[in-house]
Amino acid sequence: MLLPIKDTVGGAVAYKVFEDLERYLKDGDWCYYQSNSQILDILGNFKKNLDTYLENPKVLKILSEKTKAGSLIKIKIDTKSRGTELQIKIIGENGEDVYFSEKTVLKTDDNTVIVQTLKNWLELFEKTIPYDARIIGVLGNQFTIDLGKLSGIRSGDELFIERPVRKKRHPLLKEIVDWEKEKIAEGKIFHTAKNQAQGKVTIYEGNKRLKLEDWVNFKRKDNVQVVKQEKFDDSSEYEFGKMGRLGLFFHLGTGSATAIDNTQNKIKGFILGIDITGEIWATRNYWASLEISRKLGSLKKDEGNLVNNSNSETISKYKIKMGYKYLPMGYFYGPQVDGFLGYGSYTYGLDTQVADGFTEFGFKGLLLGARGSMPIQKQFRAHMELSFLFNPGFEEEVSIYGATDTASSYSLEVGGSYFYSPNISILGAYGVTSNKAKFKTTGESLKLKENTFKVGATFTF
Repeated sequence: MLLPIKDTVGGAVAYKVFEDLERYLKDGDWCYYQSNSQILDILGNFKKNLDTYLENPKVLKILSEKTKAGSLIKIKIDTKSRGTELQIKIIGENGEDVYFSEKTVLKTDDNTVIVQTLKNWLELFEKTIPYDARIIGVLGNQFTIDLGKLSGIRSGDELFIERPVRKKRHPLLKEIVDWEKEKIAEGKIFHTAKNQAQGKVTIYEGNKRLKLEDWVNFKRKDNVQVVKQEKFDDSSEYEFGKMGRLGLFFHLGTGSATAIDNTQNKIKGFILGIDITGEIWATRNYWASLEISRKLGSLKKDEGNLVNNSNSETISKYKIKMGYKYLPMGYFYGPQVDGFLGYGSYTYGLDTQVADGFTEFGFKGLLLGARGSMPIQKQFRAHMELSFLFNPGFEEEVSIYGATDTASSYSLEVGGSYFYSPNISILGAYGVTSNKAKFKTTGESLKLKENTFKVGATFTF
């Protein structure tokens, strides 16, 4: 059900938006929609306090029961001098569960833009629906579902039946982000009508039998309804509502250490390592992350006159970040621009060789940075991240250089990702990390640098 829309300009915007969205829902093939003019007329009598009534879960539950609507679409439009604040919430039939929520500020009050933004959000919501059909009738091992020929269902289509067990809510937003399900049976369609189909169970998973409202998902991929399911499988990475992500990456590249006095001594070689990251989404805009990395390398003389022509290197890195995510298009998996701050530490564990100017060095301090990403195609995304340590502290295991005059540290990464499955992405990137220090008493300088390629995967949970 599309609830009455209220704006701040006396209904001038809301009426047209409601009309266009109602037409869109009627013409769509992913939901059943019919106008509820009688209910809307009743609600029209409470215009002055309508917002208060529509915030009441008991009222929403009654509306759902009267209209037999499983989802209530609630929209707010607030026209301001700087643009239009737009919000949508899709609420479950109990009047409490929030299945979907988005909010943005548009730099226009154009009805066309407002309606298109709402349509885009509703299409995103469509992708979050966890089933193709529901069981509306049971007779022994036979059942009836609420989809038929018009949705592309055909005799012989194979399916599996699941039952929702528990809702999983976001700990802060309280939105429904996932469902715990149990598989009940597998079956096959043997008869189709215009808007319904009948099937028969081929195998049960356990002792439980079918019930009304059990969920049905189709196995086959060659009909219209299954194309929609495949779209859900491929595109659910664009929906917001998960808790965060974990990443595991492998690095391969080169590392170098350069000590400059009157002459330049430089060692260089291959390094390889592993990187583990974890990110938690506190809300749709605020997040926190932890990144831990460990690399090993064997460096050899590249320039200068060295006492020892080789050295081994162990690079340890960790970063703690807290950031804010700006969504230019208002969609969680559309373009993203993040700013963050935190704490960073780089430790370069070189074998101590005082004559050559090498020992274990450390750079650490306040971390500042930004990153951006955007979808290139349906399954590909590009990203770039730049971070630096603000006035980093410098440490050395054996005193060689003394107090620093200046120190600097930055890291740049450019890459892309491929959505392998709804919650797994394959990522590849090229990165450069550079840490430098100049020293007061000796006039010497030190530079440690990494150029690496990384490849790995992220898991969204």
